[in-house]
Amino acid sequence: MFATRKKSVSIKSAAIFLAVLLLISFVSVIVDRNVNANTVYVNGRAMVLGVGQEYEYPVQGEEIVHFKSYNKDVVTVDSQGVFKAVAKGSALVKVGTSKFTVYVEDAPTALSFAESDFSIGTGEKYMPVLNVEGSELNTGFQFTSSNPDVLGVDSAGNVIGVSQGTADLNVKSYNGLSANAKVSVLAAPETVQFPAQEKTIYIGTEKYFRPTVSSGSASKMIYINSDNTNVLKTEGSKLIPVSEGEANITATTYNGKTATCKVTVLNAPFYIRTDLDPSKPMIALSFDDGPNSRTTSVVLDTLEQYNGSATFFMVSNRLSRQGNADCAKRMVELGCQLGNHTYDHSHYGKDVTADDIKNGANAIKEVTGYYPSAFRPTGGYLSDTIKQNASAPICLWSVDTNDWKYKDAEKVKNYVLYAAGDGDVILMHDIYKTSAEAVQMFVPELVSRGYQIVNIAELAYYKDVDMNNGQIYSSF
Repeated sequence: MFATRKKSVSIKSAAIFLAVLLLISFVSVIVDRNVNANTVYVNGRAMVLGVGQEYEYPVQGEEIVHFKSYNKDVVTVDSQGVFKAVAKGSALVKVGTSKFTVYVEDAPTALSFAESDFSIGTGEKYMPVLNVEGSELNTGFQFTSSNPDVLGVDSAGNVIGVSQGTADLNVKSYNGLSANAKVSVLAAPETVQFPAQEKTIYIGTEKYFRPTVSSGSASKMIYINSDNTNVLKTEGSKLIPVSEGEANITATTYNGKTATCKVTVLNAPFYIRTDLDPSKPMIALSFDDGPNSRTTSVVLDTLEQYNGSATFFMVSNRLSRQGNADCAKRMVELGCQLGNHTYDHSHYGKDVTADDIKNGANAIKEVTGYYPSAFRPTGGYLSDTIKQNASAPICLWSVDTNDWKYKDAEKVKNYVLYAAGDGDVILMHDIYKTSAEAVQMFVPELVSRGYQIVNIAELAYYKDVDMNNGQIYSSF
């Protein structure tokens, strides 16, 4: 008798087990169908809809399935399996013998593509970013292409370049909103390259280093990887320094073309601040012919008060005069850039000698402990001797205040506020009282307008310009 009962229980258990397997199989088919249809988002046993959205639950064949919502204020479902999202929230829903949660988000109020016009390569697959305003909903959108022979698009919004040409990518939401983007399909790239084969980046800063592809081609997604993440990490095209050292970064297009760049990571020199914002405008101040302790000190006071910096092109025989050496040392303390303007300002252009430059640099080093990192020729006149012996980048200017001529603080202030803009290098002379007074007036105004007051080296670094000795720079 016990043996017979044991057998009966085994048959019953097997039947239940088989039924469960069939149910799991049935639910899996439904889930798979939902994902492919992209009309709702199914994550495990969760469904996401927008307020006002309807969704017909798929039922196979003539099978009868019972539906029930346990929170009709959020979701209703009729006997045919038509769900309707009523209000934001969540509701437990029963389908047959299974239960799962339906999440309802606010209805979208506007749609737009993050890029209204972009290019991809032939054969490239890419998912454009869709901005959905007023809602967290990320599904339930219908994507179409105006020219499938040029641009393909799947139900999830992934586009693929089919052949060269242009097409409109269109999207519609369940509540009638729409957006479009113009997509150009170009040739697959034959080459990819970085802007430079070598790059220096300072710890505490981050740099975007974007590679380019051959003309007439496109690769929307270019992957950049570092071979030494202990020194340098990458995040898209952003370079993130970790520690001093070297790393090679490799850019790879969707069709396998590559390029490499050697990146050196260093601690920033004293005259480059690592807390500047590269997204905000910058103006570089530069001063010639000093230092002059009485007036240079006023300039330094103003820079310190407004978190500014400047490049001082010093005539270094002046460093022996009372108080001037202390000014030069204070420049270093404040993080200003030291510049060489020859030893005694006695020669111009082709008459400038290698010793004029060398002696000037040595005198600055003797007083401050640092060699100058910039050179400005007297009068702005250049020669081959200057280019060959500058031992630093040659820095000219883009905004000349002519402060030496006018000696009028109000006039200089007004001219700077009128003429200077993002990326400019302003030329002044810190030996004049009126120039120092002008700095006191225009620096706070520029700061209030959102400008960062920087030195030339900082401007170049944050504008992604690699400065080389003997090369000429005037604006960035």
